[in-house]
Amino acid sequence: MPFFLGILLLVSVARAEGIALIVNVQNPMTSISRTQVADFFLKKNKNWPDGVPLRFFDRIDNSPERKIFLRDYIHKSSRDIELYWIGQKLYSGHSAPTQITTDSMVEIMVSKFPGALGYISERYELTRDVKKIPTTGL
Repeated sequence: MPFFLGILLLVSVARAEGIALIVNVQNPMTSISRTQVADFFLKKNKNWPDGVPLRFFDRIDNSPERKIFLRDYIHKSSRDIELYWIGQKLYSGHSAPTQITTDSMVEIMVSKFPGALGYISERYELTRDVKKIPTTGL
């Protein structure tokens, strides 16, 4: 039994290595700042610089990718974000981004919407009309 627990631990560590942001292939952006990503996720900005409406696809709570995203881009805990979205729903009517379970589903959803933005594990191989977009400093 300890052998299988060790394998599961290795798989978890491998999955938690990093994430990559993806956008629809029609998106003209070649990079995005971490501040822009946070503003898009928190719906402080709802449009790309060219005016196209943004649609953010999040990952399910407690997924390794979401933990990395919240730590590296939002700098808040999952609970803090949950409370943020409760407040937003009450005071502005904004709801949290759609949560997706797998890398492949994020890729499918981002490929369907020209203004879409999502994140996947960095090792995932893209197969649809999406592209990885690097982040810049702030």
